[in-house]
Amino acid sequence: MQGRLQWKREVLLNGLTALLFPRASGMTTQLAIALKYGSNADAEDKSGTAHFLEHMIAGGSPERIQLSRYIERLGGCLDFFTTHDYTMTIADVAPEKVDKASKIMSELLFDSRFEKENFEREQKIILHEIAEASDNPWTQIDEMLTQCLFSSHPVRYPVSGYKKTVSNLALNDIEQTHNAQYVPSNIVLAITGQFSENQVENVFQNFDSTQNSKTPTNTINCPENKSPKKTITQTKRGLAQAYLSIGTRTVSGKHADIPALELINAILGGGASSRLFIEMREKRALAYNILSSQECGIDYGYFHIDCAVKTKNLSKTTTLLRKELEKIRTEKVPAAELTKAKDMILGAIYREVDSPTNLPETLASMEMLFSSPNALTDYIQNLKAITSNDIAETANKYFQENNYATVTLTPKP
Repeated sequence: MQGRLQWKREVLLNGLTALLFPRASGMTTQLAIALKYGSNADAEDKSGTAHFLEHMIAGGSPERIQLSRYIERLGGCLDFFTTHDYTMTIADVAPEKVDKASKIMSELLFDSRFEKENFEREQKIILHEIAEASDNPWTQIDEMLTQCLFSSHPVRYPVSGYKKTVSNLALNDIEQTHNAQYVPSNIVLAITGQFSENQVENVFQNFDSTQNSKTPTNTINCPENKSPKKTITQTKRGLAQAYLSIGTRTVSGKHADIPALELINAILGGGASSRLFIEMREKRALAYNILSSQECGIDYGYFHIDCAVKTKNLSKTTTLLRKELEKIRTEKVPAAELTKAKDMILGAIYREVDSPTNLPETLASMEMLFSSPNALTDYIQNLKAITSNDIAETANKYFQENNYATVTLTPKP
């Protein structure tokens, strides 16, 4: 199995990194571009630039709009999204359409021409997107939590930016950022699904840009040293329940503690057999959704538990969640439960590899963290080696009283 989780890695002469993961059973081919530039690289007063530029790649001129739509005329689909660490463009097409699709993607990414009218329209669209996010209580409590946990790291800013920062961006900001960031040496190209060697060579030729391939100097942020802010409480009109999030800072995706933290997450909140689901939903019927997650990127990480409960049950729920966090720290995880958690994570990895939607992003994120075609196999080996003692040691490292932040969003009378 592990040999099937490796891919071919090649760095082209122009500095672009290519990852090749053929799947003979695949009926389509995925071309994915991961730009090593996300919202964390934006200056505070330019928050939202990376996301804005993603919009402009697809819609920044009438020609770009037609090119984006042409992928659908080929019977394929084209997706764009921005994260804290990178910007992704993924095309999924029939194998015989790969050459045309790669030409379109190369033109979209490297063409530096944007139109003022399209800029102004996309600006309005993004402001609508920001307004929609502010209406979502789950999005709001996550933003509140990161603001508690991080006092200087830009992960505390939303990927889309703020109304003020986006409104103040100018077309020149987009053009300068594009010229600096969209260069081959700052790009990971992942090709997955069904393809031949000849098709790969054609794709490489289409991305053989003659532009300056000097890699941008995006800053790696320093770890947070200050203690987190303990609580934030806000009210919001229109809510039927109170929303609660408890979290703690952890480590980046490169850190050796990540496999143990992922196992803790699976034990606490992984599925209908997890501790939190059984305790909060099955036994007490306190919540419909009870979610936990270990978030991590290139230079940040945090663990959090989220749920929505009746306002009168906030105190009781907080006590129960803290009890479960204390239990994972002080009581040895039974061997059978640890094995189940490992199997759940392995199953999730295998499903990601089987998914044409998820696999390209998985490969790109592994490349940005480890620059190795063996990253998944190495992770699995490390995961399988984790013991109950490792779980307790890791939990004691991060799940201490002074490390927690708690945020609540309650209905406004």
